[in-house]
Amino acid sequence: MTNLYLVDDDQAVLDSLTWMLNGLGYQPKGYLSADSFLKEVAIDQAGIAILDVQMPGMDGSALLNHLTKCQSPIAAIMLSGHGNIAMAVQAIQKGALDFLEKPVDGDKLVSLLEQAAQQTKLNVKRKIERDELATKIATLTNREREVMDKVLEGKLNKVIAVELNIAQRTLELHRQKVMQKMQVSNVAELAFLMGKNLDAQT
Repeated sequence: MTNLYLVDDDQAVLDSLTWMLNGLGYQPKGYLSADSFLKEVAIDQAGIAILDVQMPGMDGSALLNHLTKCQSPIAAIMLSGHGNIAMAVQAIQKGALDFLEKPVDGDKLVSLLEQAAQQTKLNVKRKIERDELATKIATLTNREREVMDKVLEGKLNKVIAVELNIAQRTLELHRQKVMQKMQVSNVAELAFLMGKNLDAQT
């Protein structure tokens, strides 16, 4: 089962949610602050985090921003009091899956946890793809990277050769090396590989 984390500065809320989730077969880990969560949780691993929007110190929105900046695969669900719904909606726009309003509705919680489990799996898959792409790009020389960028701009070989002030035959060799290192057979595959991973980051 996917790791499930609760982050709320109110112990009573943590206890109530833990009791509810235990009844659903989950074994959540509770944290009273974003700092304690970050100290103990490996955020580069799959997981689901239910984050209180408003907490002392780093609040749920700031924690969500941190997770997003670190490209964490953890799927976040925001927890809000009645007066904080606007903040929760803003968090969704920043990447949270959805928000729960206190007191938590059990049926909505179950539905969101199922969605979050799928989301974190997808996030892990995308992270692996991004890491693999970064590894491939790191094998390119500076010249090969220049060639790849210009090929992706749709420029012809002869145009690229002129712009880089190299012989067309030399350019063709660089281009061949790019295809080999990126493990693609043509420009369309290269563009798809780069575009798919760029889309995954937005």
